[in-house]
Amino acid sequence: MAKNKLKFLIIGLGSMGKRRIRNLNFHNQRLIIGYDIRSDRRREAKEKYGIEIMEDLKKISGKDFDAIIISTPPDSHGDYIRMALKLNKHFFVEHPTGDDGYKEILRNKNSRLVKAPSCTLRFYRPIKMIKRILDQKKIGKVLAFQYHMGQYLPDWHPYEDYRQVYFSKKATGACREMLPFELIWLNWLMRSEAREVSGYIKKISDLKMSADDIILANLKYKNGIMGNVIIDVISRKPFRTLRVLGSNGVLEWERFDSAIKLYSAKSKITEIIKVPKGHPEKGYVNEEEMYHDEIGAFLRAIGGREKYPHTFIYSLGLLKTLFALEESNRTGKKIYL
Repeated sequence: MAKNKLKFLIIGLGSMGKRRIRNLNFHNQRLIIGYDIRSDRRREAKEKYGIEIMEDLKKISGKDFDAIIISTPPDSHGDYIRMALKLNKHFFVEHPTGDDGYKEILRNKNSRLVKAPSCTLRFYRPIKMIKRILDQKKIGKVLAFQYHMGQYLPDWHPYEDYRQVYFSKKATGACREMLPFELIWLNWLMRSEAREVSGYIKKISDLKMSADDIILANLKYKNGIMGNVIIDVISRKPFRTLRVLGSNGVLEWERFDSAIKLYSAKSKITEIIKVPKGHPEKGYVNEEEMYHDEIGAFLRAIGGREKYPHTFIYSLGLLKTLFALEESNRTGKKIYL
């Protein structure tokens, strides 16, 4: 089937599902069927984007579409993954908080089927810039890093009650979602994976939810790099702050400053590299460009032009890092992966 004739089924029409409609439109993919269990979201997507709407997923046939984008809350990913595999359709899945569906994915031997887990920040411009800087050894050999991602949870979706959204629930909480999500690109930068994990995952605020609201993780990588990661949803000021210590210098990045700072031990000078700003959709915080690029990679993988850069095998490893942290929190022990 020609590239411009692909038809997509998007399951889940919340904020991410609507974003994926925009991503497909950006790539001139306009043959889209949308489904959500909520009638108000189905109605909104049809009115806003003019897509075809399916009200009962049981009535859909595999002949009706070519690929699936799963943008539901994480606790329902497994059922839709199994649906995609049963129908033998390419599929893209938003970031998980659990491994439901992974057994079936890893058991599937159809190498032509594109199975794509989200890895959005691999496409984020400043992170790609940092990757080049570290690979060029501009601060020498990487020895250690510290990373802090923080934002007040009620600010995530200011247009709806955070207590009613999946990221306030224990199993699908924001911190559980964000640790492996952030490790996708942190591990990419470090060119390694965690071997030892220790730390805490707790609820320490008075936010009205069952989910934990802070993670403190200490990581030792297979290549010897040491890492400290803080993920929180209690910070009244948003952060995405990285500091990397190298044998010949230091790299610092604060996302909201739109700059990368490189300190040279030799010259004693800090170079400031400006990061061009992207373009968020109205009502959204994150720039659209990285999401466009992510879906572009999915489309190219479907077309056989390149491999998608993230796999479910690697994603499972990141989930195991999260599970190890939770075990460390319960036992007070360092966990080996």
